Amino acid sequence: MKVKVRAFGELTSILGGEMTIELDEGANISDLISKISGEKSGFKEKMEHLSSQRGVTDFSLTILLNGLNINLLEGAKTRLKDGDIVVILPPVAGGL
Repeated sequence: MKVKVRAFGELTSILGGEMTIELDEGANISDLISKISGEKSGFKEKMEHLSSQRGVTDFSLTILLNGLNINLLEGAKTRLKDGDIVVILPPVAGGL
């Protein structure tokens, strides 16, 4: 199956604006992240760097599946299907 992945912020330099990833049927978000990490040099390191800058131990990414935050679904175990669109947003900080 093919899944489109869109990245924003600091992840764009590694992933580009959009890419298509081929996965086995029944794959989930965790499988997708692993596959991207294996194919795109520096992806995992960039996610770890973004997290360490903000003093957290997880990746603190917002991941949307077809516009819905995966935390409202099954998190990293959320299953994917052909034609899905996954958006990866790095942590955002700011304020006054």
